[in-house]
Amino acid sequence: MSPSAVDTPLLQVDALLKQYDTGGGESLTVLRDLDLTVQEGEILAIVGESGTGKSTLLHLLGALDRPTGGTVRFFGEDLFAKSDEELAAFRNRSIGFVFQFHHLLPEFTALENVAMPALIQHRTLAEAAPRARELLDLLGLADRADQRPRTLSGGEKQRVAIARALMNEPALVLMDEPTGNLDARTAEPLHREIERLSREMAHTFVLASHDPSLAEVAGRVLRLEHGGLHPLASADEMAPGAEPPGPENADA
Repeated sequence: MSPSAVDTPLLQVDALLKQYDTGGGESLTVLRDLDLTVQEGEILAIVGESGTGKSTLLHLLGALDRPTGGTVRFFGEDLFAKSDEELAAFRNRSIGFVFQFHHLLPEFTALENVAMPALIQHRTLAEAAPRARELLDLLGLADRADQRPRTLSGGEKQRVAIARALMNEPALVLMDEPTGNLDARTAEPLHREIERLSREMAHTFVLASHDPSLAEVAGRVLRLEHGGLHPLASADEMAPGAEPPGPENADA
C-alpha cells in the first residue's frame, strides 16, 4: 500500500496534451484534453487501432516522455515537476515496463536480465539473485534461469520481460502490446499470467493493446480514439473500427 492517502488514485491524469512538431510550423496532435484515473490494484486495458497513440500515452504515464500540456499525478505528486534525473530514479523505483518486443540483453542470462533493474540501483547480482529466481519460478521459468535469450521461446522471453518489470516491486506495471508478437496459442497463457499476478501480488497494470483477448483479463477497458479515451460497455465494442459510446473523453 502506498504511504499516500488511501483515497488518492495511483494515477490522476488531467487535460493531457501531446503534440509533435512536424516541421514548417505545423504540429501533429496525438492526445488532446485526455483525462484518466487509475486506482491502485486494478487492471486497466486501453485498446485501439495501431497509430492511435497508445504507446505515446503509456510513455507519458510512465514518465518516459513529457507532455505538451496537462498533468500526470502519481499518488498526488505531479510527475513532470521533477527533473529528468528525478524522473529516471522514479521510473526505476516505481514503474515496470513490458513492451511488444522483449528487449532482453542477449549477452546476459534470463536471471541476469530479470535482475537488471536492481543492478541499475547499484545492488550486486548476489543481492538481486534471490528475488530474480523467485520471479522466474513464479512465472514457470525456474529451469531457464541460466539460459540466454537465444535459447528461449517467444513466450519464455516475454515471461522473462514480465519478471524483469516486477523486479523492483513497482507500484505500476505498463504493458505495451505485451503479446502482440506472439501467436494466439502462446499469448493466451500470458494473458492469464497477467491476471494472476495482479490478483496475487496486488500490482496495478495498464495494458495497451489492439488485441481484444488481452483486454478480457482487465477489470476496465477504455478505447483510445481521436486523442481521447472512451469507456466500452461490451466486448463487441473492442473490435477495430467500432464506434465508441459516450462523450468524446471519459474519466472513469
